[in-house]
Amino acid sequence: MHHIKVLLILLFTFTTQQLYAADWATYSNPRYGFSVDYPLDIFDTTKKAPSGDGVTMETHDGNVEFRAYGFMNGDELPLKQVQNIILEDSDGRDVTYKRIKDNWIVISGYEMEGDVRMIFYQRLAASADLSKFSVFEMIYP
Repeated sequence: MHHIKVLLILLFTFTTQQLYAADWATYSNPRYGFSVDYPLDIFDTTKKAPSGDGVTMETHDGNVEFRAYGFMNGDELPLKQVQNIILEDSDGRDVTYKRIKDNWIVISGYEMEGDVRMIFYQRLAASADLSKFSVFEMIYP
């Protein structure tokens, strides 16, 4: 099971004191085999996908969005091919960084949200047999 703590990018937005003082909650998705710890004091909007694929969270001010979801890789495509499909579908995104390593993919760059240039960071973690992916994505100014 993949487990991530929504902390790395949040450190750029919030003080360490705010993060350590926060109450934390866990979102688990047994269907795709991942869980996410997130600070309740910072994320107040949690929308679960009706399909059970994942969750979207926003900060109180709406400036930071975090998405955690999964998808099946029915054809068990290799990582490079999955990355290529994601890059082909990244309309409106300016990809400035991409990396494949062992069982994960990272894609990052910029996208416009209205007049605001936002940074996106997307990490995909594959199951050992490549049959499913857990995706963690942060979008922030």
